[in-house]
Amino acid sequence: MKDLEARTGVGREAIRFYIREGLLPEPERPAKNVAWYDEAFVERIRFIKELQEKRYLPLSVIRRIVADDEELSRTEVDALLELDGKLFPQVEGAPASEGESVASVSRRCDIPPADIRAFAATRAIEIAKKRGADWLEPSSLQLVEIWAELRRAGFTPDAGFRPEQYGIYVDMVEWLAREELRLFTKGVAGRVTGEAAVDMAERAIDLVGQIIVQLRKNILLRLIAEGDVEPPSRGRKRAPKRG
Repeated sequence: MKDLEARTGVGREAIRFYIREGLLPEPERPAKNVAWYDEAFVERIRFIKELQEKRYLPLSVIRRIVADDEELSRTEVDALLELDGKLFPQVEGAPASEGESVASVSRRCDIPPADIRAFAATRAIEIAKKRGADWLEPSSLQLVEIWAELRRAGFTPDAGFRPEQYGIYVDMVEWLAREELRLFTKGVAGRVTGEAAVDMAERAIDLVGQIIVQLRKNILLRLIAEGDVEPPSRGRKRAPKRG
């Protein structure tokens, strides 16, 4: 541990914290009170420090980068970070939406505040604090407005459609997005410039989105025609819950 501290500049308490939080693996322990820290520990700790100090990433995000099921290479992580803050920049001169308070959205969309908070509990949206009130930023506001249209179409709590049920979409889309990012970073890392990667990612988000919409429609129609409404967990593969 002393050598690891000297080579990385990180104290033993921080290193133990990284291990407890899953940022570092457990070291080999050939005997009681003896632990082996190989070169991989040095590189991992230096990488964590760089992500904190140069990229200003919180540990919750770093954990997902360095401790995933199928760890990304350093080049792949750099390719992923290259996209941060660069996708779909706001058009210059376009009016910037400030979002709207939960109370205002509740009145305008005819959705009780409790239902909006239940919707947020699924992680579909985020409720922030702004101007002393619960607030929805533009991306969350847009989802609530779409959800309000669904309710007006008949998908109401009285009909059995509760806010909590939208959690299945969050789980599935998060799993899909993680897999897409794996494929993307492995494909572009070290092969294209950062600018080209941003352009590819923007086009893929739109085009693959169109593919998913059409696939979902086709599959729904097929399942309806076959009368197949069994849950996918019964003898079929299901995308795992991630996060």
